[in-house]
Amino acid sequence: TFMLSTKKGKEAYVEPVIEGKGYRLMVKVGRPTDASDLRLGTTAGKRNAFRCLLSNVPISYSYIRTEGQAGRMGARLLAVVAEGDRRRVYLGASEGQEKIASEAISKWKPDLPLPDNPRDFKTPNYGIHTFGDLFTNRQLVALTTFSDLIGEAITRVRRDAIAASLSDDGQPLRNGGSGATAYAEAVALYLAIGIDRLADRNSMIASWDIGRDSIRNTFGRQAIPMTWDFAEGNPFSGSSGNFGSQLGWVRKFLTDTSCETKSFAFQDDAALQSHTLDKAVSTDPPYYDNIGYADLSDFFYVWLRRSLQPQFPDLFSTLSVPKTTELVATPYRHGKKESAEEFFLKGMSQAVGQLVEQAHVGFPVTIYYAFKQSETKTETGTISTGWETFLDAVIQTGFTITGTWPVRTELTNKLLGINANILASSIVLVCRPRPPNAPTVSHRDFVASLKSELPPAISDLQRGNIAPVDLAQAAIGPGMSVYTRYALLFVLVYLLSYSLISWHCQITSHY
Repeated sequence: TFMLSTKKGKEAYVEPVIEGKGYRLMVKVGRPTDASDLRLGTTAGKRNAFRCLLSNVPISYSYIRTEGQAGRMGARLLAVVAEGDRRRVYLGASEGQEKIASEAISKWKPDLPLPDNPRDFKTPNYGIHTFGDLFTNRQLVALTTFSDLIGEAITRVRRDAIAASLSDDGQPLRNGGSGATAYAEAVALYLAIGIDRLADRNSMIASWDIGRDSIRNTFGRQAIPMTWDFAEGNPFSGSSGNFGSQLGWVRKFLTDTSCETKSFAFQDDAALQSHTLDKAVSTDPPYYDNIGYADLSDFFYVWLRRSLQPQFPDLFSTLSVPKTTELVATPYRHGKKESAEEFFLKGMSQAVGQLVEQAHVGFPVTIYYAFKQSETKTETGTISTGWETFLDAVIQTGFTITGTWPVRTELTNKLLGINANILASSIVLVCRPRPPNAPTVSHRDFVASLKSELPPAISDLQRGNIAPVDLAQAAIGPGMSVYTRYALLFVLVYLLSYSLISWHCQITSHY
């Protein structure tokens, strides 16, 4: 969009002025007379992306992708945002400013390729193929400079700590050191987290929020989309996206976190779970194919690795985040959809099986589920692959579902940002190991139990203020509660359960 600010009384916009075969950009204060002329957007359905400023001819996505892949897509400086007297000031960009912006040259940039994941990573379609390509040269210079100063910071912090009478055992943080050396590395660790936060606010994916006059971070949702205009903040300013404010959030965490007791955190494979579980377990499992956390984590990993590899060589021994064992059903990684689903089911069954074996006898295991999954209509009914695969693992490993708790956990802006796929409530499934003497049941008795128990259970969910849009998903819990209490059911009723739930939700929606 050419709009710079839509705040009431502080409106500003950029107006393209056509001059022969070219154009120039003017910043104007106030509201435009025709806002429709100042928006870049779809023009004729999904195939066309933008309109040419000069000819007004629609431009297709395929043409833009071809130009991007050929390296013929660039950027223009639209405007400059400055700090005024209690307000942002928008100025037209001069040729000198644009020249200065393009003069920066970074000696290093992350050359790790972006993954071949077309759903969550859109930029490779347009010729942006590496994580380093997501940043301007000025942003790269700033981030690499901050990163390179980590080593100098460690030396100075250690020296100051010793001068302040902190003893030094010479042991690094990774070996459990508690002296000046470990202290300096701990400070460096938090500085590196600040640099990661700065990268999130200083990439070509970080766009300008015209309603708040501030920079949106790269990860407004769990994906790296293609953005057509972005904001490049000054990391040394006191304004949006600066390094000081990013460190401020790290400091806030440290000061608000209790340090009275010594604690340990272990990262372990969920399928192995080598650490004995002697307490209650509450887990938020991966959501089938919804988010590729390992792929997305590389955006931050490349900067952490540059900053901290000398201090944590084992942790950053690989060029990217390990991905082979990540429990996510991504077809692009496993070759085809069926293989990805089989991998997820096997891994989830193994992980949940460990929970069944190690679950505390006095406490239930609670499992959160917060995402909708794409539904497919078949001859036998409507199925939800993500839910079914997940629940299949829960059932096969010997859990019985004893309760369903809807918990309103998501912020409104997050719901809007991710559109249709997130639930307004998290559905918490309460599970206990199925008793060894669990009874068997006939198909007829099962259906009778389902019909008698499901309506009041759904009524309880409705009285619990669950969002109506989440009711069908939440009702799966009570349905599976009936199913999982039995050791054997003579007829496979997996799809029948979901069909009855959907049927009942359709009925209750009329009342």
